[in-house]
Amino acid sequence: MEKSKTELQPFENWLKILINTYRIHPSHGLAKVINYYLERIINHEDTKFDHRKLAQYCSMKKFWLWRSA
Repeated sequence: MEKSKTELQPFENWLKILINTYRIHPSHGLAKVINYYLERIINHEDTKFDHRKLAQYCSMKKFWLWRSA
């Protein structure tokens, strides 16, 4: 596995954990943390060149921006 893909995996794992936690205990603060990790994933070089993945994460970011407002 390439180094950059292994660097992206921890962010995606944290995102899954945070979203599952939000389902149980929703809060604005947690939504902001989810936005932070989405931003890190969107700005990662592997995501920038995968247009389908980028579109999915950008859609998620819009949703979580709305939830954190």
